[in-house]
Amino acid sequence: MAEGDSLVRIARKLEPAMLGREIVAASAPNPRSTLRQHARRIDGKRVERIETRGKHLLIHLDEGLTLHSHLGMNGGWRVDEGRGFGKPDRSAWLLLEMAGEEGSVSATGGSPLATGSRTTRVAQFGGTTLRLVRTVELARDPRLATLGPDILAPEFDQVAAAARLRVSPDEVGVALLDQKIVCGIGNIFKSEACFEARVDPWRPATSLAKGAGGEDEAIRVLETARRQMQDAVETGKRPGRIYKKTGRPCPRCRAARIRSRGQGEDNRTTYWCPNCQA
Repeated sequence: MAEGDSLVRIARKLEPAMLGREIVAASAPNPRSTLRQHARRIDGKRVERIETRGKHLLIHLDEGLTLHSHLGMNGGWRVDEGRGFGKPDRSAWLLLEMAGEEGSVSATGGSPLATGSRTTRVAQFGGTTLRLVRTVELARDPRLATLGPDILAPEFDQVAAAARLRVSPDEVGVALLDQKIVCGIGNIFKSEACFEARVDPWRPATSLAKGAGGEDEAIRVLETARRQMQDAVETGKRPGRIYKKTGRPCPRCRAARIRSRGQGEDNRTTYWCPNCQA
């Protein structure tokens, strides 16, 4: 599943292709697309802002409309840079042709979006959510309104987030994936952050507390996850010390082998060292 770092990288890639541009033509070629009957409603709309909230991508258009995308396990957004999408157009859930704008620049201060009348194509393939909604309705949407603080948001409050984590009735590994507590963390960073922070993912989240030296374990694991994810945003590389390393010697203590087991109602695989995370 696309985690918060992937969504930020996707948004950054889409900005130069979409931000400030008019949608010249919109279509939903894939018969399974939820926008099959509604894609033409966004013809002529202009992209005003691209936002991420955890694992959700929001493309805000003028006239009070927003495209809401969640990529699930296998979805993705692609930009045609002159060589096609690498997939047949007919399989796209949404296909957009974006107008060029002379001299426009991205919100992050990058190079010009386009010159002259050149157009750019972008598309979403697959995913669990793709819908067009009125922007004012987002605040009432149960999938978005119940999200916890975004771990990659500039204003992320780690103290408040740690307090939310400590009152979860679940194990640490399950609580970190609960998007209502903190949004953006996925299975990779759950395991890697717990490992680096030396926190047992099988402990009750309520057991996370300040140690004798005053260090807060909940803050430590969240700080670790945030730093790892910020690094992944910038480099495109995720930590891989224990994720999918079942049976290999622990890269830190070498006294035990990495174990893995399904955890929580969703049975998401958790990786951990039974020695140095005990």
